[in-house]
Amino acid sequence: MRSIFTTFVFVLFFIPSVKACDICGCGNNGNYIGILPEFQKYIIGLRYRHNALRSHLGANGQSTYLTNHEKYTSYELWGSIRLSKKMNLLFAVPYHYNQQFGETVKQSIEGIGDINLVNYYTLFQSNQLTKQNKVFLQSGRAAMGVKLPTGKFDMTNANSSSQLFTNGTGTLDFILGAVYEARLQNTGINISTNYKLNTVNSSGYKYGNKFQNSAQMYQKLFVGKGFSVAPNIGLQFERNSKDQNSGNEVGVSGGDLTTLNFGAELKFKKILVGANLQSPISQNIAHHQIEANDRWMMHLSYAF
Repeated sequence: MRSIFTTFVFVLFFIPSVKACDICGCGNNGNYIGILPEFQKYIIGLRYRHNALRSHLGANGQSTYLTNHEKYTSYELWGSIRLSKKMNLLFAVPYHYNQQFGETVKQSIEGIGDINLVNYYTLFQSNQLTKQNKVFLQSGRAAMGVKLPTGKFDMTNANSSSQLFTNGTGTLDFILGAVYEARLQNTGINISTNYKLNTVNSSGYKYGNKFQNSAQMYQKLFVGKGFSVAPNIGLQFERNSKDQNSGNEVGVSGGDLTTLNFGAELKFKKILVGANLQSPISQNIAHHQIEANDRWMMHLSYAF
C-alpha cells in the first residue's frame, strides 16, 4: 500500500488546538501537527499537545516577582475525511487544560477549544521512474479552512498573559495555505506555507494575523511486515502581527519564533503513532516579555 506522507501541514493553525492567542505558537495555539500519513485515506485519532512559556519577563528576559510560568495542555479528537479523489477535510476538536503559576498567583482553566476545519485540494500528483529506476513522487495541495468560535473567550485573568490564558478567541477565523511534497524512494521533503486571517470578537479584541513557513525531511524505514518508521527533522518559522484591542495596538503581543522540529511516525498496518518535539532556536515574542519553551505533541490514530 502506497504511503504519501504529507506535511505537518500548513494547517498548523488549523488543526491546532486554538487556545486563544496566536502569539507564535504559544498557548494552546501551537498548531504543528507533524507528518500526516495516508492522506488519501480516512483517519480518526487522538492527539496530545503540551506547550509552556514564561510571561511578564523583565529586562533582558530576566524573571521578576511578576513573572509567570504557564502551561497549556490540549487533548484533541482529530481526523481526515476523504470527500472526493482530490479533496480531504481535516478536523480537530480540542479540549484544553491550562495552568499558570507565579509568586502571587496559582490558577487553572479548562474547557472545549475552537474547532478547526480545513479542506485540502490536490492540485497535482505524479508518480514516475527516474533513469536510475527509482520511484519519484511529488504532489501539491492548496488548503482553505475556518476556525470556529466554539471555545470560551475570557480575558479576566489579569495576572496571566491574558490574551493567551483563555480557551477560545471568540472569532470566526480563516485559513489559507499550500503544501508541496517530493519523495525519492523512501526519502522525502515537505514544504508548507500558510496564513491565518483573524477577525474581531464581540469584546472588540482581534488577535494578530499569523504567517508560517516550514520545511521537513523524513526517511521511511521498513522494519518488518506491515511495520514502518519515519524519523523526521525540520525547521519552522512563525510571524504574528500585533493584536488590537478596540482598534488600538496591543504592545505586548506579536513577534517571531523559529523552531527546530524532530520526531518520528510509526505505522503498523492501520495503526499510526507519532511524536514530535519543537525546540526554539530563535525568538522575539512580545518584545521579549514572553519566552516560549519546548513544545511537544503525540498522537494515536487509525487509518481506514
